[in-house]
Amino acid sequence: MTGSTSRTRLWPHDEVLHAWWVLPGRLLAGEYPGAKTPEITRDKVARLIDAGVTSIVDLTTGGDRLKPYLDTLEEIVNEEGRVGRPVKYSGSHPIPDMSAIDQHGYDAIVRYIRGELADGRVVYVHCWGGMGRTSTVIGAWLIDDGLDYAATIMRIAQLRAGTRKAHVPCPQSATQHRALKER
Repeated sequence: MTGSTSRTRLWPHDEVLHAWWVLPGRLLAGEYPGAKTPEITRDKVARLIDAGVTSIVDLTTGGDRLKPYLDTLEEIVNEEGRVGRPVKYSGSHPIPDMSAIDQHGYDAIVRYIRGELADGRVVYVHCWGGMGRTSTVIGAWLIDDGLDYAATIMRIAQLRAGTRKAHVPCPQSATQHRALKER
């Protein structure tokens, strides 16, 4: 059970980019890396790249009306002196804010994440705030790894402990909790 036995390691840049390690050095979950200003976007994206992220799974929708970060991602990856694997953007796996999708949708996202991890990539999963949709996807991943619903909710709380948004229960909505209970 990869997700349940991993040691918790804090993401040291939580004040800049709210995130939490699910599998230290392999699977990071958190908030949208774009921001209102190009400078803040650059800072957030650079921290992901410096952490070794090579695959991004985006759970946002067009309805979230967020500032894009892909151009900044490409610029940073292509900067002189940066060495490493290119970053693969999966495209959006849209889940409406505070909502859930059907189990087939979660199956596809979890399968994609597992494939990226198997290929040796460091994966970053994000929604807007890094809480509801993100924790629901991570919860689906943990349940598929063998945890039951109650243990999954406890594990998500453990993984998020010490972050600046740890006081917000995750998943955030009854619909998201129901999706995990039905897995």
